[in-house]
Amino acid sequence: MKHAGIWLGALLGLGLAAAPAVAVEVNADGKMLIQEASEAWGKDMQGRPLVSDPAVTGYVQQVAERLLPAGRPLPAGVSLQVNVIDSPEPELFSYSDGHLVITTGMVYAMHNEAQLAAVLAHEVAHINEGYYIEMYQQIKAAERKQRRMAAAGALLSGLMDVAVDYAADYKGIEESEKLMRGEASYGETMKKMAAIEAARAGYYSMKDVVESIPPVDEGGVRIDPRLQFEPVADAEGMQYLALAGYDVNEAAKAWKAAAQLQNEQAKARERALGPMAQQMNQMQSMLEINMQRMRQTLGGSGLVQTIGVVPQARSEFVGKLTGMQEVRDAEAAHGADVAAAPYRAFMQKTLLPKADAALANAHYAEANRQYRQLYDAGIRTADVSYGLAKSSMGDFAFGASEAEKQKAEQLYHEANKQDPSFAPAYRGLGELYEDWERYGDAAQAYRSYLKLAPKAERPSIERKIKLLKRKAAR
Repeated sequence: MKHAGIWLGALLGLGLAAAPAVAVEVNADGKMLIQEASEAWGKDMQGRPLVSDPAVTGYVQQVAERLLPAGRPLPAGVSLQVNVIDSPEPELFSYSDGHLVITTGMVYAMHNEAQLAAVLAHEVAHINEGYYIEMYQQIKAAERKQRRMAAAGALLSGLMDVAVDYAADYKGIEESEKLMRGEASYGETMKKMAAIEAARAGYYSMKDVVESIPPVDEGGVRIDPRLQFEPVADAEGMQYLALAGYDVNEAAKAWKAAAQLQNEQAKARERALGPMAQQMNQMQSMLEINMQRMRQTLGGSGLVQTIGVVPQARSEFVGKLTGMQEVRDAEAAHGADVAAAPYRAFMQKTLLPKADAALANAHYAEANRQYRQLYDAGIRTADVSYGLAKSSMGDFAFGASEAEKQKAEQLYHEANKQDPSFAPAYRGLGELYEDWERYGDAAQAYRSYLKLAPKAERPSIERKIKLLKRKAAR
């Protein structure tokens, strides 16, 4: 192999510092894959709601570019370009030509910039190291020589063995169904590797990571060759994160947050679908299988796009990777920045207006999700606390549980403390107490509201106060 980047250098035991800063050499086959990846990206993005707000795309692009290691050029013909899709689903994947796709759901699920950088680092490693390009070039070279297995035997750690077999022996939709079950095998592999390394040395080396990846799952089924590079990209991404000066301890938290969001949304879909859930899930699975099959026809490899699903085991795995000697050395040299302030400023500038608009249009579920993301990220301003309380109740609080009402009351009081002049919080309290049949408290809250906003609906609010006082006196 000609690639002399971080991955190969570490695999040969050279270590991070000794790895030459040389990008993968892209030949005619690699150029073809890059072209196919670019075409696939164009087709995949048709009809998807790409975010055009430069405040969003520019910020995420800036974080991604910070992760590119100095002196390590991208492969020829590859250019890192971030695309943000407006979707609550936590998606993240990249193409061999350098397009990195992330959803707003993934972006806003993080709690600081280091966490955002952590999830981006995985895909930036895929792009910068050119894993798929090199694998594809090896496959095509073996095919031309018509000695697939012989060529594969000389390749590193058996990775190409899997890839060549996969390209040569692909048998259609039945095989695709097996490949779609590869994620479980990935998770099991991560757990085994974490246990072995934790017991043996307390930290990972890149060589350990690569050599521990099995070519088949526990049932003997060949694993999607793209899965071979997932833990490798995890390990490289952790080094990228440390070299960029971010706190690597935030990586596990980031992947855990993404996996939790993924699970919550899956459960929400099942609740919404009811009896149709199983049928719809089967239909979605078939659509994914067909998409996978189409990917395999592109250059005979399926290596145009990385895997976008977040494995449940990734959080635990990257947590162990913080002990890699290469990561420790990079962290010692470059620091461990959480970068919470820039991320909060970004969220306030881009997400808060969306939450406010959703609340104003009575889209309470959407508004509540967005206010919750802001609140969980540490943005505890009066408007956020108020918005979270109001969106949780909607227009009527009498159908809420006692615990839900108490939580909303607490949030309204938080808003009052955060900004005593914030009038909407007192109106919200008045509405809550009125539906809660706490009429005296409601009247007092409305009086406080009128003191801060004397011209706002004064006649109707005063009539409401009089009626509430009569109800309270009964």
